[in-house]
Amino acid sequence: MHEAGARALEAFLAERLREEEAPVCGANHLPRRMLLQDRRAKTLRTILGTVRLVRGRYVCPVCGAVRYPADERLGVVGTGFSPGARRMMARAGAQESFAEAAADLALFADLRVDAKDAERVAETTGQRVETWMQHEGAMARLMPPTRERPETLYIGFDGTGAPMRPEELTESRGKAPGAKARTREVKVGCVFTQSALDQDGNPVREENSTTYAGAIEPSVDFGHRIHAEAMRRGLRNAGRVVVLSDGAPYNKTIVAEHFPQALHILDIRHAQEHLADFIRDVCRQPLEATLHKRLRDLLHQGKSHALLRRIQAALPRHGPRRALGEKAIAYFRDNAHAMRYDRYRAMGLFAGSGVVEAACRTLVGQRLKRSGMFWSVRGANAILALRCSFASRRFEQFWEDAA
Repeated sequence: MHEAGARALEAFLAERLREEEAPVCGANHLPRRMLLQDRRAKTLRTILGTVRLVRGRYVCPVCGAVRYPADERLGVVGTGFSPGARRMMARAGAQESFAEAAADLALFADLRVDAKDAERVAETTGQRVETWMQHEGAMARLMPPTRERPETLYIGFDGTGAPMRPEELTESRGKAPGAKARTREVKVGCVFTQSALDQDGNPVREENSTTYAGAIEPSVDFGHRIHAEAMRRGLRNAGRVVVLSDGAPYNKTIVAEHFPQALHILDIRHAQEHLADFIRDVCRQPLEATLHKRLRDLLHQGKSHALLRRIQAALPRHGPRRALGEKAIAYFRDNAHAMRYDRYRAMGLFAGSGVVEAACRTLVGQRLKRSGMFWSVRGANAILALRCSFASRRFEQFWEDAA
């Protein structure tokens, strides 16, 4: 049946491509109609099978540029795969290893490609998706506000490491002094909305409201990326804007530059982790002991000043553990304005960034951190763009716009 479909498609395209309008070239000169030089064959792999095309080759008499209008109409410029085949290959290559993707395409669709084909097509498509999403974000900044009026718009971001090839790590530092870096940080962000509480008064994320953005890039660029996504999702019309993040300095810079009017909440899980580190490494006491429980209660109650006093009183008098303790004090002091957790509960707001932490695991961990994988920045960003488009339910819109 596939073979019969391929032959029917081949005949259909041959009839449609028999007559072509000569394109116009205007590259650095006045517009000039291009001339048909000859007709050349091209083999195209489709979801039905291999199809042979014969299409015109046009040359500009002024600058010598060459174009194949049929390739442009069919969306196959520079590739031997149809858009339908590329769509399958990109999706499979973004979900699993390229070798597994090739095997599954053969089993499920009788589309026989090798692992390198799956890699090239997935990465090329991912780069196109990335360009498309950047364009959409730029348009969101320029266009009038959307009709979407979210009651509460949340913006969360975090980072996680992805294993990289050695040549991608020349300017990266390991976590420990003198250690070699093995990963690069992938910055991941999400935007979602909330308009209701459950019967216990806990906030409820609106179903299918979460969209994602992410890349390996400097924090300055990522700030613009996550701001563009928030703009696309109705930032200017939101009744209330909440930013959830950890206490990293670059996250505070992003908030100050792009979301200055937002309510900034320090993710309570990060605060709990810092408190646990203080109890274990500075106080040398077991977790869940009396001191830990008392300090954690103060944290949950939003009593940051009382918490700071208790931490200060628990500091060793001298030595390396005191230096660690002073870092903990600086962390809680500098973030006290974003740790009013009693107030956030009373307002019916999320105080944890579980959504973006889950995104780090699913978008990055399940594909980029698999055993034996080492990435280039370009390849990792291409696959991440695909996975963000899937998770944000935008992959099909990309193909619609491309068509």
